[in-house]
Amino acid sequence: MKKHLLVLNNGSSSLKFAVFEVDKKILGKSVLSGHFSIAGKKSILVYKSGNKTSTINYQTGHNLKNWWHHLHDLLVNFDITYVGLRMVHGGEEFTDTVKVNNQFLNRIKKYNKLAPLHNPAALDLADLVKKTWPKVKTSMSFDTAWYKDLGAEAYLYSLPISLYNKYKIRKYGFHGLSHEMATLYAAKMTNKKLNKLKVITCHLGAGSSITWYDSKVKDTTMGFSPNEGLTMATRSGDIPASVVFFLNQEVKMPLPKIKELLNKKSGLLGLAGMADLREVLLAAGYRVSGYKSSLKFDKKQKDLAKVALQIFIYDIKRYLASYIAMTKKLDAIVFTGAIADNALIRKMILKDLVKPKKCRVLVAPTGETMNLANKTLKCLK
Repeated sequence: MKKHLLVLNNGSSSLKFAVFEVDKKILGKSVLSGHFSIAGKKSILVYKSGNKTSTINYQTGHNLKNWWHHLHDLLVNFDITYVGLRMVHGGEEFTDTVKVNNQFLNRIKKYNKLAPLHNPAALDLADLVKKTWPKVKTSMSFDTAWYKDLGAEAYLYSLPISLYNKYKIRKYGFHGLSHEMATLYAAKMTNKKLNKLKVITCHLGAGSSITWYDSKVKDTTMGFSPNEGLTMATRSGDIPASVVFFLNQEVKMPLPKIKELLNKKSGLLGLAGMADLREVLLAAGYRVSGYKSSLKFDKKQKDLAKVALQIFIYDIKRYLASYIAMTKKLDAIVFTGAIADNALIRKMILKDLVKPKKCRVLVAPTGETMNLANKTLKCLK
C-alpha cells in the first residue's frame, strides 16, 4: 500500500487539505484535494479526487471538529504516514518547519494570543490528528518564517526598545507560505534568480496582505498580529491606537470585546454587514461569475457595500503605491489567493496605478499547499 502525506491548512474561515503520494520519500502526485468554507450560517466541502469534483453542503457553520469528521471519511483508503500543518505565528523562535512533539506544543502556545483566529485552530487540528493517528509523524510550518530576515527599520515599532527586548513586540509578517510561493513563481516567469528579483506579492483572501521583495523580503503589511495592514473580511486592518483607548474609556468597552471587535466584527463585515467580498460586489452592483446569492439588498446595504469596496481597494492601492515608490525597478506585481483570482478586483486595484516600465502583472496559482507538502516531507523524512 502506498504511503501518503496529508497537508492541512486552516484559515480564519476555511480548512484546505490535500493528500500526496510518497514514493521512497519523494513527493508524488496529489490524489485528493479540497477545502471547507463557510457560506452564511452553513458550510461547504468541495473536493477533487481523480478527475471528479464533488460538492457537499452542510447545515452547520464553521466547526473544526465537524469538518475533521467529514474529512476523515474521505481519508480512510489512504495510508497517511506524514501530516503537515500550517501555523500562522511562530514568533522569532520558530523560523523553520519543526516536528510536532510535547516540547514544541508547550513552547508554541504562548503565541496563541498573537494570532487568535489561527494558532489555536492549528493546535486543535494537531490534537485531532494525534487522537486519530497516534503514530503518524506531524510537522508545523510557519507563515512568519518568510520574514525572518526583515531589517530593523521594517520590523521595529517606534516604542521604547525595552518592550522589544523583553516582550518581542515587533512586526512579524504573515501569509509567508503563500508569498514565498508567489515569489518563486515570479522568479520562474521572469527567468530571474531570487537575489536579483524585485516583486510585490499580493495575497488576497479572507485575510489579505502585501509583501515587498527586493532581493530579499523588505517589508509587508501585516505586523505584530494578522490584524494589521489591509481591510479584510472581518479584521479591521490599520487603525489608530487612540481608537482602542476611546472604545475602552468612553464607550466603556472591555478589552476582550475590543479584541473580538477588531478581529471578528470589523473589516468588510463591520462596514457592509457582509464578510464575503462576493456578496459585497453583488450588493455594489457588480456581477460575480459562478456565484449566486440568496440575499436581497436594500438601498442602504447597496450604499454601504459600495463604500466598503472602495475602502478595500484603496487600502491595497496605497500600500502597493508606497512599495512601488521605494524600489527603483520592479519586475512584477504578483496576485495570489481566492480574491486575487477575480479579474474585476485586479482591474480595480491596477486602475490609475503608476507602474514602472516593463513591470509585469502575474497571477500565481495558490501555492501554500505545495509549499507545505515540500517542507513537511523535508522535515519528517
